[in-house]
Amino acid sequence: MCPYAARVGPHFNRGSIMKCSSFLPSFLPGAALAAALAFAGAAQADNSVTNINLGGEGGATRSAHFGAIHYETGAFVDTFNFSPSDGSWFVDSSVVTIGFQPFSNINFDRAEINGNDMTLTDDGVFEYGWLINTPIMGPLVLTVYGTVEGAMGGASASYAGTINISPVPEPDTYAMLFGGLGMLAWLSRRKPSVDIKMSNKN
Repeated sequence: MCPYAARVGPHFNRGSIMKCSSFLPSFLPGAALAAALAFAGAAQADNSVTNINLGGEGGATRSAHFGAIHYETGAFVDTFNFSPSDGSWFVDSSVVTIGFQPFSNINFDRAEINGNDMTLTDDGVFEYGWLINTPIMGPLVLTVYGTVEGAMGGASASYAGTINISPVPEPDTYAMLFGGLGMLAWLSRRKPSVDIKMSNKN
């Protein structure tokens, strides 16, 4: 509202009209900027960053579940930080979502753990993705890119997932394994010759 009109009331004089006319050009750009910011906020869904504790004993297999709920339509980027996950791991992970209404439907655009992309199904009511037995150096970070469908405004859409990790054996562990296999192979070859010598003596 023109501040000069508020002072004068319904009885305008020529001076107040000229002042109101000069006020409008300075007011309109601010109103346009506010509208643009409101539109941008509605088009961008709520992002999230979540820290997830992996369950497990010592250096054995560890696992956890994760998920997110979005209350705004538009694109989103969710980040999940898993700990403890320092070291090298074989990683299995999955994400899944189901939504029959536009405001509850999520389309996965991409999901990756430390740059290793999950395989994703096509967009639809039921979508899922997976990563199987992939060696990855920690710490492990999952990033999910997606879109909540529907017109601008409120939504209620969610997805969930699991992650299972097991340690990648160290090089010296492989050396011990192959050494043991070599010894077993050598012993298996030696045994028949011993049996043959014994039979010849008889």
